[in-house]
Amino acid sequence: MLRRHIMKHLRPGIRSSWAGAVRRLALLLLASAAAAGAVRAETAGDGLADPAEVLAQLNARRAAGAVCGDQTMPPAPPLQWHAAMERAAADHLRDLAVRPALSHVGSDGSSVGARVWRHGYVWGGVGENVAGGNPGLADTLRQWLLSPSHCRTLMGVGYRHVAVVGRDFPGSRLGPYWVMVVARPMQ
Repeated sequence: MLRRHIMKHLRPGIRSSWAGAVRRLALLLLASAAAAGAVRAETAGDGLADPAEVLAQLNARRAAGAVCGDQTMPPAPPLQWHAAMERAAADHLRDLAVRPALSHVGSDGSSVGARVWRHGYVWGGVGENVAGGNPGLADTLRQWLLSPSHCRTLMGVGYRHVAVVGRDFPGSRLGPYWVMVVARPMQ
């Protein structure tokens, strides 16, 4: 109905270019959804930890509070798993495994915010932790808690959504890699 209303008020030349733009956008969205489905299938079967277990351990750590360097962090509210965070983390995880060093900048120059935005999450705050070489989640969480900046990201009270993705890449520099993405929606 809205489309008919808009089309009625556009000049004929603009109508065809607008219709073409709408078709291109629809194809882009379908391709993006298909790619997101492929990422979900890949991370679900190949992960080093079950998302429910990851969320339980992460929220238990947050509930206990932490000391991040010289800053005492009070207990933080529990986070909820979010599919956009999972896809953004999985994108960066694959990228890290083929690079010579851990980085928060993607090989395409993207930031964590851009990667989360790319998967449709309109964020008001976003953070990311990366790690490599730890075969298990408990060791990875411990490593992040020992790093003041990573600890503050893990304990951030303003975040609402999270995903932690871990996967072993045999033959890569560090083997297992981990990426945690946290965010809060735009208000």
